[in-house]
Amino acid sequence: MNQLTTSDHKALTTRHWTLALLTMVYALSILDRYILGIVLPQIKEEMALSDMSLGLLSGTAFALFYATLGLPIARLADRFSRKKIIAYSVLTFSVMTALCGVTKNFVALFIARMGVGVGEAGTSPSSYSIISDLFQKDQRSTAMTIFFIGGNVGILAGFIAGGYVAAHYGWREAFLVAGIPGVILAPLLLMTLREPNRGLSDKLTHASEAKKSSLMETTRFVLSQTSYRHLIMGQALLLVVMNGVVGWLPSFLERSHGMAADSVGLQMGLAMGLAGPIGMLVVARLADRYTRRDLRWGSWVVALCCLILFPGYLLVLVAPTGSLAIAAFFIPALLGGFFAGATAALSQGLTPPHMRTTSGALFLMVTNLIGLGLGPLAFGLLSDALSGAFGSESLRYALGVAPLFALWAAYHYFCAGRTLEVDVQRAEGYVNTSPQSS
Repeated sequence: MNQLTTSDHKALTTRHWTLALLTMVYALSILDRYILGIVLPQIKEEMALSDMSLGLLSGTAFALFYATLGLPIARLADRFSRKKIIAYSVLTFSVMTALCGVTKNFVALFIARMGVGVGEAGTSPSSYSIISDLFQKDQRSTAMTIFFIGGNVGILAGFIAGGYVAAHYGWREAFLVAGIPGVILAPLLLMTLREPNRGLSDKLTHASEAKKSSLMETTRFVLSQTSYRHLIMGQALLLVVMNGVVGWLPSFLERSHGMAADSVGLQMGLAMGLAGPIGMLVVARLADRYTRRDLRWGSWVVALCCLILFPGYLLVLVAPTGSLAIAAFFIPALLGGFFAGATAALSQGLTPPHMRTTSGALFLMVTNLIGLGLGPLAFGLLSDALSGAFGSESLRYALGVAPLFALWAAYHYFCAGRTLEVDVQRAEGYVNTSPQSS
């Protein structure tokens, strides 16, 4: 039986601590991103805003800078310290979240939410790159899923704590409280996070760290990968569903079923915070297990789960009471972020190591401009358009479009699997044969 050496133990401990830190970063980013959803009814009442305006706040304001700035920041991360970029980004989005709590009008709140997007733009692409360097291909889905479970923890804390603070003290105080943890985490990242060599898990030489690629070269390469293009579309469509339902469901439960913010926050937080990680881990383990036998199943497992989302969301929207709607919500909550770990692992495997931070940012830019930038806004516009015919029930019918996007996403994940093996081999061959540029 093989025994681990002292250096092996140290490397394993460092790897796990790094993953834990990055998971905490993601938890706080999701907390700060989605706490707005739980306080939207209070903001709507105080500022007398339309659903379209609320959609701009919950989606477009954040996504404009989160998606577009991710790419230039990732270019820096492919060349300089990913640790520093992550730490300063955490500090930025935490301060901007707190500033949301001191705004007095729609314009000021919109600008503050844009600032949250600026801060969060620097976290995920760099985190993807570090995790991919620490974990081998048949471990990445699980490692990425542990990272994304931070999002469920963030939603759990944000919805429960945010709902309680908003109900008892006000929505501004909820933002102020949400900004505190990141101010504490940022210096901890600077002091204890260790960066691996680029390409470490792929057993590449140190020469590969010096390899550079232009933005155009990276963009041209990844978009030439058929599987990569289908993964982008699949995740974008699922983000439309997730951001639309998660962002608007508290408002739907309040309008259609008369539920209070603290009750909605507690029940949705528990559903997504407890059920979500279970589903994500199960999907990730299945993806890793079947990927060892046939790489295509890494994508096909996600496609099958997309099909389960369709009836899950329909049950939430047709439930006659708030309690039954929350009970039905456990089905989509169980699969809420199921696609994230597997998709991130697959997209990183389709990219040469020296392009991965930029590739991750490009992936996030496209998927979030569609899923986050347009998703909440589109449902808000549709709700306003249907208000004349359905009154307070207009949001129910607007959200009824969401399950159809899950079926569309399943198609793209199935197509991605068909060309996955060839595209991964092409990415690996690119590492070994492409000339090094200065």
